[in-house]
Amino acid sequence: MLCPPYDVITPSERERLLARDPHNAVRLELPASTPAAATADDFARAARTLQGWISDGTLIRDERPMLYVYEQHFAAGDRTPRVARSFFCELRLEEYGPGSGVRPHEHTLGPAKEHRFQLLSATRAHLSPVLLLYEGDSAALLDELTAAARPEEALGPDGVGQRLWAIDPVLVPAARDLIAFAGARPLTIADGHHRYETALRYRDSPGTPAGADHVLALLFSAASGGLELEPWHRVIANVPDHATVLKTAGELFDAAPIASANELVGTIAGSKQAGIVGLWTRGGGSMLRIDQARMEAYLPANASEEVRRLDVSVLSGTLRRMIGASEAELTAQGRLTYTHDAREAVRRVEQSEADVCFLLRPTPVGQVLAVAAATDFMPPKSTYFHPKAATGLVFDPTF
Repeated sequence: MLCPPYDVITPSERERLLARDPHNAVRLELPASTPAAATADDFARAARTLQGWISDGTLIRDERPMLYVYEQHFAAGDRTPRVARSFFCELRLEEYGPGSGVRPHEHTLGPAKEHRFQLLSATRAHLSPVLLLYEGDSAALLDELTAAARPEEALGPDGVGQRLWAIDPVLVPAARDLIAFAGARPLTIADGHHRYETALRYRDSPGTPAGADHVLALLFSAASGGLELEPWHRVIANVPDHATVLKTAGELFDAAPIASANELVGTIAGSKQAGIVGLWTRGGGSMLRIDQARMEAYLPANASEEVRRLDVSVLSGTLRRMIGASEAELTAQGRLTYTHDAREAVRRVEQSEADVCFLLRPTPVGQVLAVAAATDFMPPKSTYFHPKAATGLVFDPTF
């Protein structure tokens, strides 16, 4: 049975998945109620479960490396049907840096990487993939590969339809052509920086098996338009003076008062232009328009121009002035949380679970690629790619 990736599974969702099927992949992907609660015993139990499923035939290992074409059928934010096409493969690990074939675009946070490292070290298997983008249009090759055989089909998390084709590159030339096409230029990590950096650490740890030089990868064409890129909205608690936040925001930005939370959410969702941030507090809200010239003092001087002009960079740079603490400090204090659902962000404020939220527009895929090509990094929690790949379709053991 399939489950979502570990970082979007709530404790209640985990309990539901555990009760649903004794072979649900959540027993491997998230062996404790939350990543922070996991102990050495939990990781060891996940390793025993994996070995048990291999021994009893629940999981069957292919005789040689395969390519798995993957389709996800889902409804976009505007409710229109969408299909995201990609393929699973093994990707040889490379360090980041000039000339590397793998480019990151976002900084990562330590606790999540430690959880993934302990789980990978115990199970010695990549349980969920790193999501990467390659340049160019591979639609014709994917059409050829998916026309040749019947897929396995399932309904995955959030009602996303799943289709999977297992294809042997040794026997199918188009599969080899797809691998060569995708690997002809550097790949950009879209989602899964934690997993990739954890895999590097695991590779370099003493006593790891020979297969540790690869990571499980899911590759998408950046030209396909199948993936939906959503923002991470910022939700902040323990902000006692709402009026000062609104006043300071008005000094930093071109601020226009907003009458209701619904109007704010609708304006952000409907805007086709970058350079706006939504602000909602328990004392009202504003639409904030960015004047880049006024932001110079709040942006890191050593950042590339590609990073400096991002809405999320401007917000991160001005939080201390508006809230009295930086994004890193708010995170360390437990006052800052993130959600990709704008209505959920304002709901938390209106129901007094938080005091302030900032709503962002999605960062275009082209800007993500430009930041990565500039060997620079966006702030943490800058991008949310949807749909997430289901865990349980393909595992990649390193032993």
